[in-house]
Amino acid sequence: MAAEARERFAKKNEAEDLRRAFDKLDSKGDGKIDADELVRFFTIMACQAHKNDVQDMIWEVDEDCDQCVSWLEFQSMYRRCRNDTTGYEPRRLFNVVEFIMNDKDDSGSVSVEEAMQILYLRYGKSLLDTQLEEIFGTSDTNSGKDLTLSEFLHSLSRSQVKQLRSKVTAKSYKAPPPAQKKRK
Repeated sequence: MAAEARERFAKKNEAEDLRRAFDKLDSKGDGKIDADELVRFFTIMACQAHKNDVQDMIWEVDEDCDQCVSWLEFQSMYRRCRNDTTGYEPRRLFNVVEFIMNDKDDSGSVSVEEAMQILYLRYGKSLLDTQLEEIFGTSDTNSGKDLTLSEFLHSLSRSQVKQLRSKVTAKSYKAPPPAQKKRK
């Protein structure tokens, strides 16, 4: 019952945060995010981003090939990445959105305390500390640890690479032993 209530609350808050993130990136207010708007956001955040990399971020989620990300494409990208269990969904724009959603006070950095609510709603109490330590290196809310956009993206990228490496590969796969036939 508590898990269901947490999920309902999480979806409501997540939808609001997602819209806030889209509106923050859509600085022109035209209902689409283009490369110039993303470059501008990275510049404001003092995060190095090459225009080619930003264009690739858009290309990864641009379903209608108009070199922009519409609200529908934005929502679709978020849901796909949020529900991806394989780790193979392109996540570069998703990681930027995660930063904006976690930066509740719009300070340009994310604290352990700010991230705690989203991570708790997403993973529950049992995995909260693990997730905080994965991203921040600590789960202590009194640590005063804040991550800039660059640090946050690096931390998530490192975590995602670690996740992908832990997956079964052709080299690490061990087939189960053949079934033994029972003799009568």
